[in-house]
Amino acid sequence: MNTNSRTKKRLIKYVLLAVLAIAPVCIANAQGESDEFGVWTTLEASKKINKKLKLDFEAELRTIEGLGDLERVSAGAGASYKLTKWLKASAGYIFIYSHNLESKKFKDPVVDEEGNLFSVYNVDHAYWTERHRFHVSLSGDYKIGRVEFTLRERLQYTRTNSATTDETKYDYDLGLDPILSTEDNERIITTAPEFKEAKDNTTLRSRLSAKWDIRNCKFTPFASVELYTRLDEWKGCDKLRYRVGTSYKINKDNEISLFYLYQDANDDDEPKGHAVGIGYSVDL
Repeated sequence: MNTNSRTKKRLIKYVLLAVLAIAPVCIANAQGESDEFGVWTTLEASKKINKKLKLDFEAELRTIEGLGDLERVSAGAGASYKLTKWLKASAGYIFIYSHNLESKKFKDPVVDEEGNLFSVYNVDHAYWTERHRFHVSLSGDYKIGRVEFTLRERLQYTRTNSATTDETKYDYDLGLDPILSTEDNERIITTAPEFKEAKDNTTLRSRLSAKWDIRNCKFTPFASVELYTRLDEWKGCDKLRYRVGTSYKINKDNEISLFYLYQDANDDDEPKGHAVGIGYSVDL
């Protein structure tokens, strides 16, 4: 065995060890009480126009709190163009119908007209809203042995439409536990419409992924880490997403995949937490 062959095998071994190491780290991080858990299902289809141009279509459904609530449904389309053997450019649009769950906000204590000290909290009821997302990407591939690394830089702009929900205001005596107190000890102040203004979000998503083409095997393990950086409200990297999984080649045109992911921060787009997912893709 020559030196180059031994070096390649070592690199492959290190990549595999890194892939296997990510999963327990993600699971350990996902144990926080504030983390959410969901199930993601995806359907993808692609159509090759010629050697360089390809059209892509996708649909996705996500749940939150296990299978208890639907978080969002989405559908999109795009196109990719191979600039060189290792470099690809792409662009697309995704429509997202997002479910915002009920949320509670605690306010500073207040004193009523009789001098009694009360604390107030507001409850925003659940509501749905539409998002329009546009994105452009540049992806580069580099292969070492049977392991292919891909770096993708994606710039995405998301417009979240305005929406209206109900807001209910409660107050309770500070001597009572706000969680354990009964409705008899609470006083509903008012329930009124709450207007949610439209929002814009411009984000750079940097993703490094690796997949291992195992000789004479239909399974292809993969792993990735993705950094999210808000550009309109500069805070540096404000979210990380880790993913590990494997795909299985059913035949030449059909493939399924299973994966686990964890992301470490809440934002307007997704909650902090972990998810398992299943995907199906077909070449038309």
